[in-house]
Amino acid sequence: MRVLTWFLFACGTLASATVAAEEVTLPSPVATIYPGEIVRENMLYDALFDVRESHNAARTRGDVIGRVAKRTLFAGRPVGLLSIDEPQTIANGSLVQVVYEQPGISISASGLALQSARTGDAIRVRNVETGLVVSGVVSAAGIVMVGR
Repeated sequence: MRVLTWFLFACGTLASATVAAEEVTLPSPVATIYPGEIVRENMLYDALFDVRESHNAARTRGDVIGRVAKRTLFAGRPVGLLSIDEPQTIANGSLVQVVYEQPGISISASGLALQSARTGDAIRVRNVETGLVVSGVVSAAGIVMVGR
């Protein structure tokens, strides 16, 4: 029995020694990036990682630059796709322009954002003059479009 166990151990060791680990180049932080920080070009470098560490990781710098860290991103580690997010277009409590448009009519007013939102998200806004709360969709320009 000992001979068979030794043979299996020796064969397994030999087989695993001949398999080379695959490596992949991924973006990694130069220093720790904290939640809420926007990732900039100079905050990243390209590092080699074992392919097993690349699961759910950002593949290129373009996947990370301009995004906001949702969690702490540690130096020398791959950046997980679930650890970054698009930045907010409108911050909670900021003044925004509210626009209602229909063919032949356009009405705009000032509003106070009641929540943070990204482009394309629904958001609630309080009209500064009337106090009425309306819902709309955030445009790329940071304008809240209502009545659609």
